[in-house]
Amino acid sequence: MMPMPLPQPGIEVLDLHSGVTGRDLRLFVKLPWRYEESDVAYPVLFALDGNRSFPLYATVSLMFETPGEPTPEIIIVGVAYRTASERLKGLAQWAAWRTSDFTPVSRQATDEYWEKSLTDLVPGERLEVRSGGAPLLLRSLGEEIIPAVEENYRTSAADRGLAGYSYGGLFVLYALFHAPELFTRYFAGSPSMWDELFDYEDRYSSTHGDLPAKLFMTAGGRESDVIEPMQRMADRLRSRGYPGLAVLTQVFEGEGHRSATAASVSRSLCVLYNESWLDG
Repeated sequence: MMPMPLPQPGIEVLDLHSGVTGRDLRLFVKLPWRYEESDVAYPVLFALDGNRSFPLYATVSLMFETPGEPTPEIIIVGVAYRTASERLKGLAQWAAWRTSDFTPVSRQATDEYWEKSLTDLVPGERLEVRSGGAPLLLRSLGEEIIPAVEENYRTSAADRGLAGYSYGGLFVLYALFHAPELFTRYFAGSPSMWDELFDYEDRYSSTHGDLPAKLFMTAGGRESDVIEPMQRMADRLRSRGYPGLAVLTQVFEGEGHRSATAASVSRSLCVLYNESWLDG
């Protein structure tokens, strides 16, 4: 008896090459339960780190959207890389590329740390890590990834979300201040709170009177290095008095950086799309 690929109705895959970043991308697309029977243009959430995070976002959202009670349905797009079929090599490639693509500036110490760690993970493989690629990934989202999704699926261009965790959360906050026209809902889970984010926020506030967005940031209660700067960012944003901005935060007591992931993703879908899911 041979193993069979697991069929997943309502899950589709869209491959594309990014001419902007030079990456071969794989988009995992979770469709709403009623997608085939409707003509609705759905909200779409772009979830970074799709190589690892997409199953979590897709499963949780389908649980919330199970037909019965009237409930909003959304499309989720896991933005992933096409990696090597060897599992450890593919894991190392994902870690190297996300570090490059999610970080806004180059940091030699970051590059050296990850290059050593990934060489230890896959002896004999030399993976380059070049932090500072966030501007290119953001451009790819606007010029390549979003248009590819909107060409193939019924999505609402007025209702896009962006979700990321750790370095992905860092990128989400970078995108908030550099291309706020692309998204209206943002989830930054346990974001790496690089000092540059506060410079970006300050520059944005000096030239804008509004920031029309809903932002949800989370951290684990044991992440002392994240909680303080995250709350400081939330306080700064609230102090601006932007009429279109809502900022919410959640700290999951007793949880660390990894263990807070599932709770953060689940809560983010509730906060960003349907508070009543918390009562279901």
